[in-house]
Amino acid sequence: MRGIGLSQQTGTLCALLRLCRLPFILGGLLLFLLGAYTAGDPFAVPDRLLLCYLVLAAGQVSVSLSNDYFDRQADRPGMRTRISGGSGVLISRPDLAGAARSLALVLIGISLALALLCAIFYPLPPYFLPFVLAGNLVGWYYTAPPLSLAYRGLGEAATMLTFGFFMPGTGYLAAGGLFDLSFALFILPLLFAGLFFILSVEMPDREGDHAAGKENFVVRSGRRNAFIAMFLAAAAISLLLPAAWSAPPQVLAASLLPVFAGAIPLLHPPVDRREIICAAELNLAALIAFILVACLAAAGVFA
Repeated sequence: MRGIGLSQQTGTLCALLRLCRLPFILGGLLLFLLGAYTAGDPFAVPDRLLLCYLVLAAGQVSVSLSNDYFDRQADRPGMRTRISGGSGVLISRPDLAGAARSLALVLIGISLALALLCAIFYPLPPYFLPFVLAGNLVGWYYTAPPLSLAYRGLGEAATMLTFGFFMPGTGYLAAGGLFDLSFALFILPLLFAGLFFILSVEMPDREGDHAAGKENFVVRSGRRNAFIAMFLAAAAISLLLPAAWSAPPQVLAASLLPVFAGAIPLLHPPVDRREIICAAELNLAALIAFILVACLAAAGVFA
């Protein structure tokens, strides 16, 4: 009996870890480091850098949990992909729904508590705490009522802010200590990178999102128009880079990867769900490659 109980506890722990979707933390880490390296020497105060990153990581994992909880009626068996449709855990383990919601709120509390410690022990600007609070609220209300941003046509704007402002902004504050005009220019391409990201993630889920009542861009405008919007977002990244960043040739070249990936569905429209998923996954691979190269360049690897 003890062995059975231990096995059940282990299974529950593994299910909760899958709910956290820990591999997705990599994207947040890259954006955090990109912001940190752009602001200055991030390792000049390594303890501040680590603590600020934990602020972001706790909030990011909270979003994974709350999205799974509030989207559990929309996520359908057999429709989940590697990039969309949630973790699928609450479909097979509905008994963990309450735990997912509670853990998401606990992680928001941890994120805010760590942010308070940062503000107490390090010379951060007075808007650091409101900045962290705003980021956590956007993440929570992405799917949580009463705002339910993803269901009201505001999911794309929320993701652009998260991807292009909150994640790199946390790193920028950790290393630079304040926002300045350079930061305003720095985030412009990243805002469009966030749009490219969310449209790619929404693409395979159009039917499920429509059935669940989500009013996102792909549901409202159709896949063809969404593919056009993705391509334009990718093009905006490349066009804004020379003016917004002091980017070396390697970064400018890498910025073309999302453009090429976004052009493929326009030239060869997907004919079935499998091809739609492949196109979306290629988009994300191209975007991650661009962010990785940009991060390496900011760290001085290509100098």
